[in-house]
Amino acid sequence: MRKFCLCCCLVIVISVWGCQSSDTSNGTQPTSEPTINQETMNKNTEAPQAVIDAVFNDITSNNTIESENLQVTQTEANTWPDGCLGLAKPDEMCTQALVEGWRITVTDGQTTWVYRTDQTGQTVRTES
Repeated sequence: MRKFCLCCCLVIVISVWGCQSSDTSNGTQPTSEPTINQETMNKNTEAPQAVIDAVFNDITSNNTIESENLQVTQTEANTWPDGCLGLAKPDEMCTQALVEGWRITVTDGQTTWVYRTDQTGQTVRTES
C-alpha cells in the first residue's frame, strides 16, 4: 500500500511539473507576454521608433502640423493600470491588466503634447 501511495504522489508531482513548463516548441511566444520587459524598458529610456511614429501620426492627423516640425522632448517607460492606459473616458470599458508602455512628450516649439502608449504604439492616447 505504501508503494502505491508513493507511485501516485510521484505521478501527481510529475503531472503538475509538466503542466507548469512553457511550451515554445512551435516557435511562437505567448501573446500575453510583452516583447519588451519592464527591466529592459527602464534601462532603455528611448522609446522604439514605431511608438514615436504612432505618436507623430496622431498629432499630424489631428492638427495642421508636419512631422518634420515635431520633436520628442522626453520618453519614459511606464506601467499603466489598464488597457486604457489610465485615461479611460466616462463609461468606457478597459481591460483590467497592467500594460507596459511609454509616456512621450512632443513639441513643435509652440504646443506640447503628452502621450501614453503601449510598448508597441498600437494603443496611443493623449494625456494633454
